[in-house]
Amino acid sequence: MRVARTLDGLSVDLASEEDTARLGCALADVVEPGVVIGLVGPLGAGKTRLVRAIAETLGVDPEAISSPTFVLIQEYDGRLPVYHFDAYRLPAPGAFEDLGVADYWKSGGVSLVEWADRVSALLPDDCWTITLRPTGPTARSVRIDLPAAHRHLADRLAERLA
Repeated sequence: MRVARTLDGLSVDLASEEDTARLGCALADVVEPGVVIGLVGPLGAGKTRLVRAIAETLGVDPEAISSPTFVLIQEYDGRLPVYHFDAYRLPAPGAFEDLGVADYWKSGGVSLVEWADRVSALLPDDCWTITLRPTGPTARSVRIDLPAAHRHLADRLAERLA
């Protein structure tokens, strides 16, 4: 795993599914209540795998975690509530708003939004953005962009990945 600091966060090269899980664990260790994380990347980029690792680290029962593609929102109980959204099948950004997503942002949990680029205008200004790009069968290049108020967490995150 290669980790490099960027102006807005981190750049991480992941070589395996285990590295993706490790990144998810590290993210779960630094998130705070109310954090919204937008996940961007093509099909098969590892968005749901990353969500699974974050949720499991936050104490969610692994058997309960599934992709919300057809349900649109999954709610999980853990040491912090986890709200898992999928905007892939929505016909328009307004349909995402109609789900009442803004109420989740203020609920004190961690919100994870797959296909966030499709609804970016509806995400809060302090949303974290994680962009995943496949670079091999299980390898990924990941860019983590943090809002100014959370950029100090990039160093903590990098330490956990070292």
